[in-house]
This record gives sequence, C-alpha cells and structure tokens, in this order.
Amino acid sequence: MAVGAGIADGEQLHPLQTAFIERDAFQCGYCTSGQIMSGVACIAEGHAGSAQEIRDWMSGNICRCGAYDNIVAAVQDAAQVVAKRGKG
Repeated sequence: MAVGAGIADGEQLHPLQTAFIERDAFQCGYCTSGQIMSGVACIAEGHAGSAQEIRDWMSGNICRCGAYDNIVAAVQDAAQVVAKRGKG
C-alpha cells in the first residue's frame, strides 16, 4: 500500500505532487491525499488520455472546494511527464 508521502523518490516529488503544487489543485487539502493517490493510479493504469476520462475514473473522489479543473489539469500534466520518463 502506498501513501502520498511514499510516492516521492527520495527528495524528488512524484510528478503529480509537483503538478498539484503548480496547478493549485490542493486548495484546502481535505481531499488531496485521495486525489493524488487516485490520480497516480489513473496515470499508471492508462486512464489519463483526456480530461473526460480522468473525470470519469476519478469521479468517486469528492473535492469540497470544487478544484476539479485544477486537479484534472494536474493529472494531465503529470501523465505527460510520466510518459516521457517511461514509469509511473
């Protein structure tokens, strides 16, 4: 089982953690750990091909701040970085 802190590579954040910071996708922080773990799984399982696909696969995660657009953008950004690196 992984947790948000366990997906970093030493001092280097996972691309999704970096994207969450850059896209201000964490807002209040209440849903951040669940959103990040679901986003990492979405990317690893190949479900980050479009904004709608990301929304569909992450639809069970509730963000009370309504930061969905930022979260989806962060997942898209991270998916591109992961694809270039060749690992999830």
